[in-house]
Amino acid sequence: MKKSVFSVFILLMTVSTVVAAPIGVPGASVGADQSTMGVELDFLIDRDIDGASKDLEGMNLFARGDIGVTKRIDLFVRLGFGRFEIGGSDTDTGPAYGLGAKVTWAAIPDANLKIGSVMQMTQIRADQKGARASYKAYDLALGVFMDKPSFQQGGATLSTYGGLVFSSADIEVVSASPGAFKENGSYGFFAGVLMDMNQRATAGIELRLIDQTAVSLYTAFPF
Repeated sequence: MKKSVFSVFILLMTVSTVVAAPIGVPGASVGADQSTMGVELDFLIDRDIDGASKDLEGMNLFARGDIGVTKRIDLFVRLGFGRFEIGGSDTDTGPAYGLGAKVTWAAIPDANLKIGSVMQMTQIRADQKGARASYKAYDLALGVFMDKPSFQQGGATLSTYGGLVFSSADIEVVSASPGAFKENGSYGFFAGVLMDMNQRATAGIELRLIDQTAVSLYTAFPF
């Protein structure tokens, strides 16, 4: 088990073909030998890019699956579609995918908090005016999340999370005049609210700031 988990971490750090996606709860939350399926809708409102005349914007729609390897480690995969705009030029909608891991490192019982991290990568490939374009990104985040709900109303419970994130992006356009761009700013904050509506459904909303301005909505269902 330790060998397989280590291999996943090496893969996450070395695969170079990796778009912004929510960080989510910064730690394992699925449970050992449990799994969830869900949907994510991500809006990249603004991200500064070196060498581009305008900022980067984009949108993704993902189906996501999570599996709890242990009570401290979750792995997840994203599959879907996305588009982005750079230099005032939109791409078509193209395939998007990603994968990642979450680890819970420690707990603070007196504060009902846990500390964890997320490593993830994402990619969109799409056509842009007859050329092939790709937006690749990876995130490394460290944060805290509520170990127990912070608010309960009827059958629904609310909890919160947040932390710091390092994010890198690569944009490439393959055409007669190829171009390559990098992010202008790699450090930011993320914060979210998670609602357990009942035992069969969870919904959340997340905001990212500083390195980029992004909003994400997501749901998850255990199975």
